[in-house]
Amino acid sequence: MSLPCHELPEDALMHLATGGSTPEILRELVAAQRSKQMLLLWGVARLTRGADHPDAVITAQAYDLLTHFLRGHPAVAAEVISNPAVSAWALATVRDLRDGASGTRPGQLAAVAAAIAVRTGWPCKVRVPAVAGRVLLPTVGSTVPAGSPPSPSGASAPDSVGLVTVEHGRAVVEVGGDRIRVPADASLDAPGWLGMRTLGLGDTETGITLLLDDLHPMRMPGEDLEERLPGDAVSDWRPSLEDAWTLLAEHHPARAEEVRALVNTITPLTPVPVGLRSASSREAFGCIALSLTQDRLMTALTLVHEVQHVKLCAVLDIIRLIGPDRGTRYYAPWREDPRPVEGLLQGSYAFLGITRFWRRQRFLQSGEVAELAHFEFARWREAAELVATTLLDSGDLNQEGRIFVSVMLKTLESWSADHVPAPVAAAVRRTSEEHRRSWLARNPGFA
Repeated sequence: MSLPCHELPEDALMHLATGGSTPEILRELVAAQRSKQMLLLWGVARLTRGADHPDAVITAQAYDLLTHFLRGHPAVAAEVISNPAVSAWALATVRDLRDGASGTRPGQLAAVAAAIAVRTGWPCKVRVPAVAGRVLLPTVGSTVPAGSPPSPSGASAPDSVGLVTVEHGRAVVEVGGDRIRVPADASLDAPGWLGMRTLGLGDTETGITLLLDDLHPMRMPGEDLEERLPGDAVSDWRPSLEDAWTLLAEHHPARAEEVRALVNTITPLTPVPVGLRSASSREAFGCIALSLTQDRLMTALTLVHEVQHVKLCAVLDIIRLIGPDRGTRYYAPWREDPRPVEGLLQGSYAFLGITRFWRRQRFLQSGEVAELAHFEFARWREAAELVATTLLDSGDLNQEGRIFVSVMLKTLESWSADHVPAPVAAAVRRTSEEHRRSWLARNPGFA
């Protein structure tokens, strides 16, 4: 396998350190992730062959088919390979194969190849291992065993091997004695089939289409995920994200372009009683997980927050900014627990983006919402600046990391002269001091 070498020139790294980006930088970040994803799939195939795994034949056949699709249908192949759940599965599988973990299913590489076959209509027969009686094709959909509830993780059927057949542009999946026809529009549900749905947001010029993944078990590792959403729940998600996207496209176009370039999948998290929770992962590049809220401002802010994490994760896959972890933990004004240096860097970078969002948004609001926006701007500017200083004093950054965080700090300091109402500034001081006191009481070893 021949893959390009990916580098970030110094000027690109410095621009990223301000919290910003350019189309060229975003393209390079995405290209580096594509190479990483291809390398992981190659690793699955190679390690399976070397380990004489029971899935070796299926995996080898799938990899050969995958290389065919990369030559003949590169756009569709790249879209499936870059699916965040595929990336997370491939990384976990490579780790398990290297560690000799039992129960590893590298044969799921066949599901990747079969998904491309279904989407392109290329005639073939692909054996795909079923998990809990289901054949799940990334970006396409999943079979449902007869008599099972409409939940991808709710079945207890034994594992088996299914057969995906594509003929005359139509696909049939045979598994567990069932013969399931995949609809011509595979995103639609049908007897025995759950489609992978999409959300189209915005107009044709400024819009974005996101996969709504509530099927793949690896879509956001380690998070409390919603199970399969019923149709009326999907109807609730569409306007919520549509409103948030419109806000970003109209008033924060650079942030909207980052979401468009770096995010291809939304996965729902179980709701919380108040507010919204969200997540992203270095293992699942391109996915933002969040819970549903009808608050367009909160949803837009969450997209900005998480795309900062996605962006920094992509940077850290190209260039190291942190030295060896010495086990030191630090105070972060947005957490209740001590944080390691990478968590501190991720948080500071995310809140740099949040501060930038509120810096503009506070002048688009009125009344109490405007006062809250001023508070959020001042609070997180101060917090991100404090943590950037902590990082520079920590001794845990390498030379590139010190330069990167120095630019972050300079950016935040350049906003320190921005006016906020005196009562808001006083409220920020009280809030910051109270958080620090309660944090020290909760973590007495750091006093």
